[in-house]
Amino acid sequence: MNSYYQEESRFGLSRSRVTYGVQFLILANLCVFALQLLLDIPLGNPVTFDAPGGSMLIERFSFSADRFREGWVWTPLTYMFVHGGLQHLFFNMLLLFFFGPDVERLLGTRQFLRFYFLCGFVGVLLNLLSAYLFGIHVSIVGASGAIMGVVVAFAIADPDRQIFLFPLPFPITARAMVIFFIVIDLLTVASGARGTSVATHLGGMAVSFAYMKYRPTLLQWSLKRRRKPSKRDRKNLGEAVDNIFKFQDKERKK
Repeated sequence: MNSYYQEESRFGLSRSRVTYGVQFLILANLCVFALQLLLDIPLGNPVTFDAPGGSMLIERFSFSADRFREGWVWTPLTYMFVHGGLQHLFFNMLLLFFFGPDVERLLGTRQFLRFYFLCGFVGVLLNLLSAYLFGIHVSIVGASGAIMGVVVAFAIADPDRQIFLFPLPFPITARAMVIFFIVIDLLTVASGARGTSVATHLGGMAVSFAYMKYRPTLLQWSLKRRRKPSKRDRKNLGEAVDNIFKFQDKERKK
């Protein structure tokens, strides 16, 4: 049995109900994409299944290394909620729908949301490095970095879970699924395609791996810290004990 099951069995990884955090993220992404379309309709911009919609929001909330260095500091968070088309949105939300609930049950809703945004935030910042080293400057939209982090967390928690991944006609393990996604990203780099931010994908995966690997250690450290009273707590405890003895002395004198 995987160590995550041993330590976090109270959450369970077998329930079918979609969790609150996943519901919130899917609804937020759908609402933002609807706003993208509504803003484009008056301008007459065409919207198709795989073509960008909502160019006004994409222009202001997508991430790029150049604009981030110019002071667009909100874009490492906002880029996760704007998508380059219905197809882009659909596949991201599909992965979140299938793998997000199990991870949220494992981490808890608050920690899951922090984890999700951490993967997306740090993952996209790796594009600063790729822009500096390789001169790759792209405008990045979509939740793919955070979603890849969720997929990796799922695979770490349950690496042998059987998954049917379209278009493969046979099931593969969660571990093999992550390897498959990494291979696809590396092939994308080798082909020279610029439509996908591989740095964001791999960055989100790396953050997720580090987070899940060192999470048990952080939890143990946090528990020890909570159990160990601070100097202020010891002082308050000492004063409380002194007050008890003073009260007893007064009672005896009476």
